[in-house]
Amino acid sequence: MKIALGFFVFIMICMMFLAVPVISQTDQYYVVANKQLQGTSIDKAALKGIYLREIRNWGNDGGEIIPVDLSSEKDFYQNLFSRSYIQMQAYWLKMRINHSVSMPVTKKDPESVKSFIASNKNAIGFIRTSDFDDRVKILKVIEK
Repeated sequence: MKIALGFFVFIMICMMFLAVPVISQTDQYYVVANKQLQGTSIDKAALKGIYLREIRNWGNDGGEIIPVDLSSEKDFYQNLFSRSYIQMQAYWLKMRINHSVSMPVTKKDPESVKSFIASNKNAIGFIRTSDFDDRVKILKVIEK
């Protein structure tokens, strides 16, 4: 089993070097969270840490952060982190295997993302600006 898993990780890592991300300059995203989350902004480095699973708990609230991945929006990671979706999946798999870290919750469409975040107070995710509604709140991403 470990050999098969190791082979899969090797293939995923090889694929990330072959992947050429497609980036649209006009795509705009909102980082969104549950309305109960305190604050209205998030530092870009903290957001990156959350999705890289280096930051796993909210500071003052103490709850475990649940990052949500919108699998239909593959260029979000390239735009924000300079990593392709395939690179992110390979990274998450490596973290899961080597450090028993849970991967982000994956949702296939914006409605599923918003519903999940609205019902989970520690959830954070991203959607296109055109998909926003008042079930979730926008977190302004700040670069320091």
